[in-house]
Amino acid sequence: MAATASAGTIRCRHAEPAPAPEPVPQAGGSFGAVDPQFIPPSFGVVANQGRVDSVTCTGINGALIPCNCPPARDDAKFLGGLNAALTQGFFPNPSIKTPITLAKFNDASDKSPNTNKQRATAMIQVMQSLSGTLGKGCPGVSFPTLINQQRTGEFGVLPASVGNAGK
Repeated sequence: MAATASAGTIRCRHAEPAPAPEPVPQAGGSFGAVDPQFIPPSFGVVANQGRVDSVTCTGINGALIPCNCPPARDDAKFLGGLNAALTQGFFPNPSIKTPITLAKFNDASDKSPNTNKQRATAMIQVMQSLSGTLGKGCPGVSFPTLINQQRTGEFGVLPASVGNAGK
């Protein structure tokens, strides 16, 4: 993805995203937890900036995005959706399989490009269907760091063409 933006962090005003599905318990009844070390410190765009109207802001390349995109990396709805995706094997519905399990996502000994790509793909699936409905969430232009990670396998690297967004 070739993305450019003016210098500075892209920002949008934050509105509350719709709730994600509740995580599904793993065997033994626990919900498990996503290890935050595998969620990039920045998605490359900050919500609530570049307001166009009451619900629309600008992402990279001036693309229009919902002002609530992307959620914060510690947003309960995002983490709940990610936990659901990684524990049940799909998100938001069984037709969209998750490429990685919670155990593999959290495996600190595996920081390979292939696993990083799978981690990014799972996070992107959740972002793009954050409301819990397929395709009702944040577009890719609101999280260039994840798009780059999915493409290259490099964890948390913001493409140079995006300027200094997220720094």
